[in-house]
Amino acid sequence: MGWRLAQLADVPSTAAPGFWNEWAREPDYGERWHSVGEHLGITGFGVNAYQADAGRELIVPHSETEFGGQEELYIVTSGRARFSCDGEPVEVAAGGLLHVTHEVVREAVALEDGTAIICVGGVPGQPYTPS
Repeated sequence: MGWRLAQLADVPSTAAPGFWNEWAREPDYGERWHSVGEHLGITGFGVNAYQADAGRELIVPHSETEFGGQEELYIVTSGRARFSCDGEPVEVAAGGLLHVTHEVVREAVALEDGTAIICVGGVPGQPYTPS
């Protein structure tokens, strides 16, 4: 079959214990991380999802420079998020799209309970290689 359907609630959390410790401020970060691409068998681009309640970390502080130069598109599917892009606050509501190049240090916090984002990434000009 050339297509698959899934609900985010059905995509298991796949964060390995301790994986996020280097970057996350919250000790339980990663419990609501969903590797969408892995679950659906997507190999053409990276795609993950994360959910958090108000005041909780959505995206850990990082740039993608040392991780291969990946650019990312964040899609807020529910709730609202406050991103910081190189220290500049950027609020994104449900339906909003935020594109970030590899060198930008980014992070995000949920502003409402049930905030969910989809993260899509890839390296410009290179074929995608799943990690």
